[in-house]
Amino acid sequence: MKNFILAIFSSALAFLFLYLLLFIYTFNNLEDEFKYVFKSKENLEFHKKYSKKLHHLRDESSLSEILVRPKKENLLFDEITRLKKNKLVVLFQGDSWMEQITKTPSSIKLIKEFKSNKNIAFINAGTTSYAPSVMSVQINLLEKDFGISPKIVIAYIDQTDFGDELCRYKKNKIYKNGDLIAIKPEDHSMNNSVYNYSKIYSISDIYLNDSSKIIKTYQLINFKFFYLINKSSLNIYRKYISQKKIDKEVLVKCYYDQIEKYLINPKENEINYFEKSIDEYIKKLEKKKYIKKIFLITFPHRKHFMTNEKGDKIYKYNVAQAVNNVLKDKKNIIHINFSKKYLNEENFEYSNIWSQDLIHLNGKNHSDLFIKNILNELQKHLTNLK
Repeated sequence: MKNFILAIFSSALAFLFLYLLLFIYTFNNLEDEFKYVFKSKENLEFHKKYSKKLHHLRDESSLSEILVRPKKENLLFDEITRLKKNKLVVLFQGDSWMEQITKTPSSIKLIKEFKSNKNIAFINAGTTSYAPSVMSVQINLLEKDFGISPKIVIAYIDQTDFGDELCRYKKNKIYKNGDLIAIKPEDHSMNNSVYNYSKIYSISDIYLNDSSKIIKTYQLINFKFFYLINKSSLNIYRKYISQKKIDKEVLVKCYYDQIEKYLINPKENEINYFEKSIDEYIKKLEKKKYIKKIFLITFPHRKHFMTNEKGDKIYKYNVAQAVNNVLKDKKNIIHINFSKKYLNEENFEYSNIWSQDLIHLNGKNHSDLFIKNILNELQKHLTNLK
């Protein structure tokens, strides 16, 4: 009994000693711990509210880098040119390729020059990893909560949307009476931390409260400890105990290597599901009487041009195929298919058009290859839309 009591006492003493060391370290590095938190309650509450419906929003930390005076609404969209009454509103939707507009001065310049002498407002709602399902929910929220009713929608369907729909959004969709009303966010036990906000929300709450530095250090350590225990327990249950399919699905990490597998080795049932997601989005747009013209944009990725050691294309699937299939009987929707032009152009030099990540276009080609051609196509259809 004495040995048992001694062991308990020694363990408690060791725990307190380690906790004290952790407390001192965290206290001295508290600024680094709060480096990526939300810096205002207004932005935090806005992000919490809309991520419940849109899975995720833009990153707050990047807004100050690209916008002079960012507002909370910029977590969801930004006005490239001012939104005023009686203006023809053009809405950009899509993933980081569209969000890149706001980050690319040459692309912004092209749009503002196009706008000159025309009564047009350009709104950019592009957000990293947004695929047709999320855009379908987004268009409703923009109308209902922000009064944005575009006459023209220019939507970019990225190659990675295929994997995003299947890996990221399929398990998180919420329907009401057959209508897609939300894409719920990842829960706190999700392995994929890219869009897991539960941790950053809680740490932001600690940062923004009025407690002293000592209290915040204590709150932060305790939160991390219980968060880790809870997350680990749930993941062990899902991996080793649960027999539910959904519990196995949430363990899949939707990182880029997983997302691009769908392009490398596509399956018929996956293609059918992706086409259904695009069709669902199109039908949502078509129900909006204020939308008079829809443009769908697709662009090949670098590996569509490349071959493996056997001489086969690395990416065997192109989302342009899905868009073409969905639009067979929809003559009023324009598909700007960059694959049709550049994949068949023998002298097209594709190797130097990419940014450092080799996924997005560099600034010059984002404006000159991408945005300029989209605006040229838009110009052809403006006369009948005023």
